[in-house]
Formats: sequence, C-alpha cells, structure tokens
Amino acid sequence: MEKIRQDKILNVPNALTMLRFALMPFFVWQFFSGHMAAALGIYVTVQLTDMLDGLIARRFHLVTNFGKLMDPLADKLMLLTVLVCFGIDGRVPWWIIALVVFKEALLVAGGAVALPRGIVVHAKHIGKVATVAFALAIVLSFLSAQPWDRIAMGLAVVLTLGALVFYTADMLGPLRAAKRK
Repeated sequence: MEKIRQDKILNVPNALTMLRFALMPFFVWQFFSGHMAAALGIYVTVQLTDMLDGLIARRFHLVTNFGKLMDPLADKLMLLTVLVCFGIDGRVPWWIIALVVFKEALLVAGGAVALPRGIVVHAKHIGKVATVAFALAIVLSFLSAQPWDRIAMGLAVVLTLGALVFYTADMLGPLRAAKRK
C-alpha cells in the first residue's frame, strides 16, 4: 500500500519533477540552436530524473498528490515538446504529433469527467511501455539511427493507441455503472 504524504510537498521527488519542467525551455533552445548533443543530454537528464523521482518517492514514502499530478504532466509535456520540435525539424510526421495530442487530450477530458465521480484510472503497463518506446525512438532519432528510430516510433504509436483503448475501457465501465445509479 502506498503512503501519501500531504504534509510535505517540497521534497526531493517533487523538486526533481519541477526540475524537469524547468529543463524544457532549455531543451527547445538547444535544439533550435543546433546543439543536438546538448539537447539530447537534456532529454536524457529529464528521463533519468523521471525514473529517479519515482524511485525515491516510493522507497522513502514521499508520494504526494502534488507529485501524482505533476509527474505525469511533466512526462506528457516533455514528450509533446520533443515531438513538436521534431515535427518542425521534419523528423516526425505531424500526424503522429496530432495523434499523441488527441490521446492525451481525450484522457485528460475523460479524467475530468471520471474524477468528480470518484473514478481514478491508474497507469497501465502498456502506457509505460509506450513511454519507453517513445523515449527509445527519440534517442535513436538524435543518433540518426535509421531505420531503427522509425521502427521504434511506429511501435510507440501502436502502443499509444493500445494504451488509449485500455484506458478508455477502464474508464467507461465505472462511468456507465455510476450513470445507472
């Protein structure tokens, strides 16, 4: 059972999450300045701090509602930031970006409907695997590892669509049951 600490929002995991938000504009700056090694370094740092903040939060019982909200938001914004940069640069087709934006918007809208009814949809393994596939595709794209970057991106898109199906199914059942009451 996960302990949620409400009393201390400012802790190491949440500070790492906020660092991820702060690094996003630096990523964009380095990317569009043509400093791809620096942009990749920032991206890898963001990914590593994401893993680290989760490990620390669970290990030391520093899970907060703030972290539960902001951590996935930082993940989503970083992914969208990188994908938009890649779209502008021509590395990723815009339909992939539109699909990811659509999926995230749909999940946020669904959450906004479900949460007031006491329905919480927890992270699924397929969603985590899709995130890892996107991270791999992004790193491979930075390394110009064609065709592997395209294959990994395709896999990430398929997994993202699968995650959308699973999350939607998880949300619709309880919403229908709540509507019948």
